[in-house]
Amino acid sequence: MNAQNSRTTSPIESVIAALGGTVRRSVLVDRGFSDRHIRQAVQSGRIKRVCRGVYAAEGSSPQAEHLASNQAELTCFGRARQEGLWVLHAQDVPHVGTAHGRPVSGCVTHRFQGRLLLRDILRHCAQCGTELEILCVLESAVVKGKCTVAQLRAFFSRRNDARIRKIIELIDPQSMSIPETCARYQLQKAGYNVQGQAYIRGLGHLDALVDGQLGLEIDGKDYHNNEEAWKEDLRRGNVLMIQDVPVLHFRAAVAMYFPEEMLRWVRLAFETLAARHH
Repeated sequence: MNAQNSRTTSPIESVIAALGGTVRRSVLVDRGFSDRHIRQAVQSGRIKRVCRGVYAAEGSSPQAEHLASNQAELTCFGRARQEGLWVLHAQDVPHVGTAHGRPVSGCVTHRFQGRLLLRDILRHCAQCGTELEILCVLESAVVKGKCTVAQLRAFFSRRNDARIRKIIELIDPQSMSIPETCARYQLQKAGYNVQGQAYIRGLGHLDALVDGQLGLEIDGKDYHNNEEAWKEDLRRGNVLMIQDVPVLHFRAAVAMYFPEEMLRWVRLAFETLAARHH
């Protein structure tokens, strides 16, 4: 009988690579691999034994092997980025989750029980992030359909979660990107009324409309560097002039990391609009 049973048809090294590059023996057994098959794969050099009960595929990162050998998983904003959520700043050191609660060298350790789920990752982010960082990751979880606002409220229903529940109330499910979220947050914090994805007749949607008068567009170069995008930008500019909607354009990096520059231009634009009306 083949050492690899009928529950799996993929090579063991492919299975380990698909699971992040490192895996515990129990996971391989659950996938249908016998101890004999694991031993043969190690002897042939197709996989390597990191430590007792932990195996790695070729090319696995030292960090992945370190975490696996300590029964730890990447969590917090590092894991959120891997999951495709919006992360404003990278963390200086890995934040990891463990069930055993023991420290992991070179890492910040979070505790969780059972499998590491989305709610655990979001809770770890909420423990470590600023208000804006937390808003970005929570809002992206809603925008990307990983959970609903109602589910977030249920995740953070504890008595000491009041701060996070206030952040949840700031979520706009219509946001299209992290720069839009950052711009909206900074403008609202400065006292402006902000309508995200505002509809303009004949145009479509603006990234934001500030105080019902001033349009805001966040321009990422990836979306404006081809002929079709250039043509659409020209069309939108003409429609906005005809509709008499003034618009400020900002690079994504300005909205995300240099809000004082964005706010200065917005203030100057409103001063100009006020002078025109007099």
